[in-house]
Amino acid sequence: MIILTALLINIFSSFAVTVDDLIEDAYKEVSKEKSEDSFNLALKAFNEGIFSVAVKEGKKYLSLHRKQDIKRDIIIEMIAVSYYRMYKRKELFDHLIWADRQNISRDIKLKIFQLANNLFVEKKDKKRLRIINKRFSRLFKSPPKFIIHDEKLKRFKPNINIFKLKYGNIIGENSLYRVKKNTTLIEIAKELDLGYDEIRIANPHIDPFDVQKGMVVLIPRKRLLPEKEFNFGEIYLNLSEKRLYYPIIVDEDPYVISIPVGIGTDENKSPIGEFFISEKRKNPYWYVPDNIKQEDPSLPDIVPPGPKNPLGTRAMRLSNTTYLLHGTSKRFGIGMKVSHGCIRMYNEDVEALFEIVETGTKVHIYEKNYKIFKNRHVYIEIYELDKESRKKLLDELSQKGIILNKNFISYLEKERRGYVIPLY
Repeated sequence: MIILTALLINIFSSFAVTVDDLIEDAYKEVSKEKSEDSFNLALKAFNEGIFSVAVKEGKKYLSLHRKQDIKRDIIIEMIAVSYYRMYKRKELFDHLIWADRQNISRDIKLKIFQLANNLFVEKKDKKRLRIINKRFSRLFKSPPKFIIHDEKLKRFKPNINIFKLKYGNIIGENSLYRVKKNTTLIEIAKELDLGYDEIRIANPHIDPFDVQKGMVVLIPRKRLLPEKEFNFGEIYLNLSEKRLYYPIIVDEDPYVISIPVGIGTDENKSPIGEFFISEKRKNPYWYVPDNIKQEDPSLPDIVPPGPKNPLGTRAMRLSNTTYLLHGTSKRFGIGMKVSHGCIRMYNEDVEALFEIVETGTKVHIYEKNYKIFKNRHVYIEIYELDKESRKKLLDELSQKGIILNKNFISYLEKERRGYVIPLY
């Protein structure tokens, strides 16, 4: 009898544990479903400009979803952007202080601080501005510097146009830049060796032509090489991001030179394909092509070297074509669609590149609207997505086991373009 009683107790105890487990699992599933609904509703409301609803649903999601992941990061950022768009200074200030205590990525903290800082500058809220600038001064800390002893590479600036290659094909770190006087993003891009389009899309809440003193600009330096399986000593150029990459080995360590470029207009597109450097010229003469003379008959047949030469101070020919990698006499235009098809660089950049690139160097030119890299995590970098490339991106992510809906992608297109984003 005693044995039977003990057996029954064990059976019912086991059954009770099983029921509890089932209830717990069911609760988790319901919570997960509710949190997913709130996540999607928050992003849908944000994308439609209904920011008060976006904040409400975003907060509901955070109360249900405690896991530290990209979705939590995105919602925390989205709430900050919503407060910024509604000019809610107190709410954005409180959200910044709260977010600083959360285990979220540094890039999200940079973005939230930028939004708060710039709103307080716009509204002349000096009190809150003083508080956050004192409390968050650490966010302006630059990446660790490194020294390269190779004489030919000393013209490149560490963490600006030459980077240590990280895991896989990731380079650089994003940073913040405080504006010292009223200016434009074009001027800032030139000062920091960036292209105009890349700094513009990384800062969607700044008027490119009215950047006020005291504002903070996000500097997009964290990037993926255009090709996962790349070769050192070969040039990779992505027209969609208007940027050139040149991975090299220095003292047995991997580095990547990366510089912004101007490219051809939609009517005069830059070439795509495989090329090589067939010729190098210092202080080149410009032999004006017939089609350009037809556009401007006042041009001479030949423009000699000098400050008015549109080829700048250096030129390198692509294979046996008329296309060149060259400098420029123009003050602006880097990072834009401005040329008749040639690849244009700041003179300082092309001069430094000219010294280390040899004749015969392979040049790969792509037009990739997004880039993906996967190791333990999946990283993406988004530029301009059309309908076709958006579908291709979703399919490629799906093959890697990542399902993103249209609300998530729409948010990323609005707020997270031009630099690397960790997905999972």
